[in-house]
Amino acid sequence: MTIPAIPRTTLVPNEAIPADEAFGGLKIVRYQSNAEQRATYEGFRYEFQHELAKRHMVHGAILALKGASPNYRITVMLHPTLRQFIEIVRYDPAAPPLEDYEALGMRSAHEQTQQDFKGAKKENLQNFKQYNVEAIRGDRTAYLPPVSGWQSSEVFADTIFVALDESNPMALYGILYLPKKPVMQSDGQTQTAALFQAAAAGVAIKAGALDTFGTTIEIELNVTPLKAGQSFADRNGRGSKKNKNLVALMDNSSALARLRQSAITGTIFEGRLADGRSVGATETATKNIVDLSTMDQMLLNVISKGSKKPEQIKHYHVEHLLPHCREFLLMLQDEFGPYWLDPTPKDSEPYRRLYIHGWAFALKAIALAYHDARRDVITPLAAPIGIGLRDEHTTTAEAEVAYIKATKDATSPEVAVTFDEFRSRLSRIDWLRYRKHWIDITGYKLSTTGSKKTRIIKDGSPYGKKIVDGKAENTAAAISNVARKIMSDHWIDLTSKEDAPAD
Repeated sequence: MTIPAIPRTTLVPNEAIPADEAFGGLKIVRYQSNAEQRATYEGFRYEFQHELAKRHMVHGAILALKGASPNYRITVMLHPTLRQFIEIVRYDPAAPPLEDYEALGMRSAHEQTQQDFKGAKKENLQNFKQYNVEAIRGDRTAYLPPVSGWQSSEVFADTIFVALDESNPMALYGILYLPKKPVMQSDGQTQTAALFQAAAAGVAIKAGALDTFGTTIEIELNVTPLKAGQSFADRNGRGSKKNKNLVALMDNSSALARLRQSAITGTIFEGRLADGRSVGATETATKNIVDLSTMDQMLLNVISKGSKKPEQIKHYHVEHLLPHCREFLLMLQDEFGPYWLDPTPKDSEPYRRLYIHGWAFALKAIALAYHDARRDVITPLAAPIGIGLRDEHTTTAEAEVAYIKATKDATSPEVAVTFDEFRSRLSRIDWLRYRKHWIDITGYKLSTTGSKKTRIIKDGSPYGKKIVDGKAENTAAAISNVARKIMSDHWIDLTSKEDAPAD
């Protein structure tokens, strides 16, 4: 019996693919513009087409030149699903895989990554993960910026791109064949680690999010350790921090934003919060009582004495916390609203120039004191927040049931000063900034000569009133000192009418 010969196709080796000088020597198959290469690719006759065990085949990739000639960066933008993201990146910065980092030129970057994921950054990771989990549940829209990554120059020779559309010579559309080696992060490290953790969450698996949750990653190719370090420095060492008030203004999906908006509705604070674009809450600007960031901190003090982060407040917490937040703001309105006048009446002074309660540090302190007066009912609501409730494996309804159960099991501490007593103290305290008891707590400003600074304020008399110009520093020490004094056995000192000596 004659065995028929099986025809053998000679494959075009990877080394025969032209290295494109315009793209840093990357091997590019010009499917659109080169008929021979198109026929070879359609005939499945390239060696790399038979080596999918070595490379990821990623459709819809955009290969681009970034920056300026002659120092272009070679990048590729991908839009993988969550499952594809995990498979492509491979490198979870919070739990790196066992790889030969020395050979890949990644040793120093790997060691720095391990150092970075400690302390506050490790805690932030959980908050980023919860953001993704909430998006998967449908509680929020996921606004995720692209992760910026890079792959070592050691594997660049094995990277191949098939250009399907070359209309833009600086941005080719096509198929990327990317070596199955880790992709390090130059920006978006915490987000990357959070995506890895979200992918392992029960709710993601139940919802099928691994194949429906979209991500974006830009990978820089042919990166040396030196270039990687410069990339990190350039991305993180320039520019200024975000304007927290503007961020708060734009945030309309977080639970804290919803809590804030619901709490201020119908109160004196509605329409009087500085947002980073309007006039601020300065000594002479009377329109805005506080800024958005301060209001958020006040509410966190009411809820937890500032021990909880904004990201830890979930939507199912809002209805339980809202009554106390509104009670606090309405209390401030009743006690101080008549003094927060805008515009300033004739022959008077802007309220922040006169009163302690117009300043952020004092309002934060009053929020802390309010929490202590209501801790018998607030502590059980706040204690379970962010503690021990790993709700990434549950639906929103399941997480809320677990939270409610935890509040019922929480300890309810006794109060040292009742709420009625606390309100009585607020009404009896003299809040004028120049009183001796406030100058003793806040200190006074210094003149150009280094002496005690004074000023003349309008008081209805022909020549005005000379007072000591007290400080209004929004520091943790000032906030804590005021809160402790209000709730102490010596609070009565704050009712004195004695002015600080001006001379």
